[in-house]
Amino acid sequence: VTPQKSNNQPASSSHRVTSFRPSAAQMDEPEGVWSKPSSEDSEATKPINLGDSHYAELEDDLKSDAQNLEKESWSSAVGPNYIKSLNKEAVKRQDVIYELILTEMHHVRTLKILLNVYMHELKKSLLVDEAWMEQLFPGVKVLLSLHQHFLNNLKVRQTQCQVEGNSKIFHITQLGDILINQFSGTLGEQMIGGYSYFCSHQSEAVGFYKEQIQNNKKLQNLIKDIDQVSLVRRLGIPECFLLVTQRITKYPVLVERIIENTDADTEDYRYLMKGLELIKDTISQVNSQVCEYDKGARLREIYLRLDPKSHVRLKDGRLFRKEDLIQGSRTLLCEKTVTWKTS
Repeated sequence: VTPQKSNNQPASSSHRVTSFRPSAAQMDEPEGVWSKPSSEDSEATKPINLGDSHYAELEDDLKSDAQNLEKESWSSAVGPNYIKSLNKEAVKRQDVIYELILTEMHHVRTLKILLNVYMHELKKSLLVDEAWMEQLFPGVKVLLSLHQHFLNNLKVRQTQCQVEGNSKIFHITQLGDILINQFSGTLGEQMIGGYSYFCSHQSEAVGFYKEQIQNNKKLQNLIKDIDQVSLVRRLGIPECFLLVTQRITKYPVLVERIIENTDADTEDYRYLMKGLELIKDTISQVNSQVCEYDKGARLREIYLRLDPKSHVRLKDGRLFRKEDLIQGSRTLLCEKTVTWKTS
């Protein structure tokens, strides 16, 4: 087989959850997705109306998510008097549980910025075709639904564990059952599927976004306007994607710290250990599925780089053509450099 000469370097099309560095990917530009450049491209876009019902509902939603999570830590939320009644391990355990809930709230906020600000404004602007919205924001709706469910369960448990006589003090005695519920059964499968899809496609989406924003003045102006929205806090699409990708890798560290400060002879200790096992298995399966997607993408890339007339005759006499590379269920098993020596 004879590869076509090309100056383009292969680009990774996905992003494993164990890696924090996103890679740009090349995508063919579909016609009609973004508006064509015109003399109007230099004009300012219409200002974003934060007073409409959409943003009013979003602000109320974000405030609801942040309720009882206003402080930076559990210790600062409950005050020194209550802390004096607990030992060091108990205080540390509550601090880490609070950190888990607080960071989950921030994660949900990031997903809502992508869905309810960026996607919302792009749809309104008509700069992007509806058919391509999912490719620009791969699986964001699914991830938001999953993590909103998780956050809601954590906050319900928080409310259930309020100390009698003081609604501002809560002491969570059991958490592991919520983790098991989120990372097993149907929900667990959805977590694996959601993150596998997002991590496999997010680099393509970011690469496509960066390519388009360089060539479209209207889009540049719109993104600048969105950056000024206070809700966004200057989080761009690539930054949001990176935060979303990293989130699932944070759970093991947080849960391990909770376990370290939990009595080993308690029921919650056993539940936490099971939850940690499920979380690690979820990450492993996501990485495995992303790896398979990478192999498929690389095989398609090799196929496109080969000369159309490339072929080889196998030992049994059959002719193997370029098209045969992607026929059926063929997968890329190994990729290495081959050196040919001529005598």
